[in-house]
Amino acid sequence: MQNPVTELLVEDNLEPAFSMPIVASHVDTLLLLLVGVAGVADGLRVILTKMDTVGSSSAGGWIVLLGGLLIAATCVHAVKAVRAGQNTVAVAVDDEVRQPVVALAMLLVYIALINPLGYTLSTALFMAIYLRVFGKYGVLKIATISITFALASGWLWTIMDMMLPQGILPWP
Repeated sequence: MQNPVTELLVEDNLEPAFSMPIVASHVDTLLLLLVGVAGVADGLRVILTKMDTVGSSSAGGWIVLLGGLLIAATCVHAVKAVRAGQNTVAVAVDDEVRQPVVALAMLLVYIALINPLGYTLSTALFMAIYLRVFGKYGVLKIATISITFALASGWLWTIMDMMLPQGILPWP
């Protein structure tokens, strides 16, 4: 009687194809795809359930577009990484898993704070914390980038007639 196969071997280097470091190296891609799919699903939900609200189809369309762009960009990045052979390098599992999970947790906190604080303030706060955690920037540069991004993106959403949560700041 033969033993069941427990690992799939790659012929080139005879390493398990689904070892933990290789799976961990794809966590960021999977999380980005998950966020993109959630965006598309939420945009479709807005389009299909808020038909009586003015501008809901436009708002839902933008959300679907952004989710689709995130999915497409993630797929392109994943294909480039596979072709370049980046996923075959053995890396520490903790380092590969920690950053995407921390980024996703920060995104969930941002989503939770966007209604009470408003778009502009929560976006500036999210960007500042994100740049501080993952970047090597000084406080002045972080404040400049965060405030500029929050104000510019709020202005852009306003031009596209998107209604944003105002929270404690009355703009946009």
